[in-house]
Amino acid sequence: MIPNAEIREIFESTVVKWFQDKAKGTDRRTLFHAVWNGDSELLTREMSTLLRMTISYHDYKEDFYHAFLAGIFAGAGYMVESNREHGEGRSDVIVCDSENGRLAVFEVKCSAALEKMEESCETALRQIDERMYAKEFEDSYDQVLCYGISFYKKRCLVKKIHS
Repeated sequence: MIPNAEIREIFESTVVKWFQDKAKGTDRRTLFHAVWNGDSELLTREMSTLLRMTISYHDYKEDFYHAFLAGIFAGAGYMVESNREHGEGRSDVIVCDSENGRLAVFEVKCSAALEKMEESCETALRQIDERMYAKEFEDSYDQVLCYGISFYKKRCLVKKIHS
């Protein structure tokens, strides 16, 4: 965890820039299609592929994965909010597609082991629900999607809250 907000912001902007350079030329349309169509299985596959292509084995901290996720969307021109207060807590990443009236809430967890990914993902989904991260957006957007993402090394598991 990066405790200082200013240092966190510098870290995230550095990672976003790094990701944009590293993923340049990578077609992420399938990934975005999966997000906006609620296809968590396809999103899991696409994110895992991107992880294998871009990150080093040294990068396995929750803050890195958080910035990695923000970088995917910011690099494609989406409006991204990171660690902002929503509901009764701070959501990890909010991605807005105002042009199409849709928004995605992401809660990131870093798993201690491969076999813990499912559990971490469920914890992320419960956190979104219990802390009401999406509530304030329901009247402003036609579509609000909520995802829990569990990372373990160069793998991820994505689950969606079914409304």
